[in-house]
Amino acid sequence: MKHFFVTSSQTNPFINLAYEDYMLHHLKEDECLFYLWQNHHTVVIGKNQNAYKECKVEELEASGGYLARRSSGGGAVYHDHGNLNFTFIAPKGFYSLENNLKVIIEALQSFGIHASFSGRNDIEVEGFKVSGNAFANTSTHSLHHGTLLFDVKMEDLGKYLNVSSVKLSSKGVESVRKRVKNLKEFYPSLTLEQLSSALTSSYNHIFDTKLLPMNMDLSACDELIEFYSSKQFRLEAFPHFEATLHKKFNFGEVVLFLKTKQNIIEYVQVYTDSLIPDLKESLEAFFLNQPFKKDSLLLAVIDHEHEEALIEIIQELFMS
Repeated sequence: MKHFFVTSSQTNPFINLAYEDYMLHHLKEDECLFYLWQNHHTVVIGKNQNAYKECKVEELEASGGYLARRSSGGGAVYHDHGNLNFTFIAPKGFYSLENNLKVIIEALQSFGIHASFSGRNDIEVEGFKVSGNAFANTSTHSLHHGTLLFDVKMEDLGKYLNVSSVKLSSKGVESVRKRVKNLKEFYPSLTLEQLSSALTSSYNHIFDTKLLPMNMDLSACDELIEFYSSKQFRLEAFPHFEATLHKKFNFGEVVLFLKTKQNIIEYVQVYTDSLIPDLKESLEAFFLNQPFKKDSLLLAVIDHEHEEALIEIIQELFMS
């Protein structure tokens, strides 16, 4: 079995995810890959998640961030240069989740950080999550990837992952929020170079091999990069959902019940105790057949008979 090692020099999530996908589908039956990579200011959602549920897309992109969707399941995660992401790809007959986890846990142990695998997909230290993991398969190979919270900006982790009171329900998977900590809180002098080196050494030990360095060749990845960066894949891959939006305004309480198809509102029911004449009927007529997007809705408000109330409702209730 040949074991290759790649460290990405890219911080664009669409490039990193496209390369990972390409390698998953093109490694030979006797080849494994250990891949380390970082993304710049990114929220990555699982393949079955609703982008509008999980992420404050508008705020993220306005700050120069990326909203990306990966090929594996699981919940939404925030990446910045304080994350170190890892990927194991191996032929199915050789793939071992147990050994993969041992690589991570042994590497952390070398710094006196005592980690353990928890639940279905987390690595924890002293009850705090330091790594989330997810999985994907082809007919020949299996993939296990995850992120290590090295020195991530915790304020951004909470800022862009959606914690709104707006309730969306869909067939997608909701993220589970857990208490998290950076590895540097357990070992303050830890550097990314030390962590990367410990991971490769641990890989060699656990798999009794010598990793072969390999250059990151992106020459065949153009179509995949375009696919991962496309709005259709990132934002509309899971477009059908129902939403209940509820807030009390100074003009009265408003509850919107919406159903969408391809991110277009195809059904709307309004409940309100407002004294504004015909507000219920006016809101229902306005939202019907509109895109489920804040900026598009705000553009459509101009000169509406209830413009002031509508702007306040859209600003407060719609995430993107």
